[in-house]
Amino acid sequence: MKTRDVIYMIYNEKEQSVTSTGIAFADFATSLSQQLNHVLLLVSGYAGEDYHKGLQLEFVRKEHLNDLYQQNVYQYGNFCWIDFDQVEALDRLDAQEKAELLYLGHYKKALNGPFFSKLNNRFVYLAHDDGWYNKVFHKDKTDYLDAMCHIIPNKLKKYKRGLLPMGLDLANQLLSLAQEGILVDSYRSIKSRSSLEVPLYIIGEVMDFDDVHNDMERYKAKAGSVYWLVFHNKQWTIRSYQE
Repeated sequence: MKTRDVIYMIYNEKEQSVTSTGIAFADFATSLSQQLNHVLLLVSGYAGEDYHKGLQLEFVRKEHLNDLYQQNVYQYGNFCWIDFDQVEALDRLDAQEKAELLYLGHYKKALNGPFFSKLNNRFVYLAHDDGWYNKVFHKDKTDYLDAMCHIIPNKLKKYKRGLLPMGLDLANQLLSLAQEGILVDSYRSIKSRSSLEVPLYIIGEVMDFDDVHNDMERYKAKAGSVYWLVFHNKQWTIRSYQE
């Protein structure tokens, strides 16, 4: 099994988060229609041009984000960031807010919520071995759905050319299925001249991603439901062939 051809994701609606394996930073960041403003690096190995002395953290201005996108962030081990609107807002953070940001990066958990009014952040991105374990908090569900419309089609283009982005409604369907833990196995895709079909397995919530990859066939065999993500006639649909 080629692990890069598998996506497993869990959507927590109450927490406004998606935890996944198989989706890397570059997949996510380059799929956003509304690009990020600035990024505060909570944990990383990136050394850019900007450093905030009060927080003792690196940050990346919008005009330098392309350089960050081109980095091999997997090599950093832990890679955690939060976006923010205005550079001056970093100076206005109080001691409690600074402590919560440091807690986010260190424990990969939100102490009192992942969103900060002074930063006006849209996301919090928490990763270990980027693409292996990623947790993304989103303030606006539509923001994350917008990224999802592109992430999976982009990863499937190696199997079939000419794939278009998904619609928001279909991305929402996928995210709803992900509440029960969804495994997208593109390695088992079925391609024809006019279509591409990718199996989707509902395997439940499993936080041990090593176990998911090492025992993939057992999880698939025990899946509660199996669907197919289908691209045909320039449209995406989700189908079930089960009786």
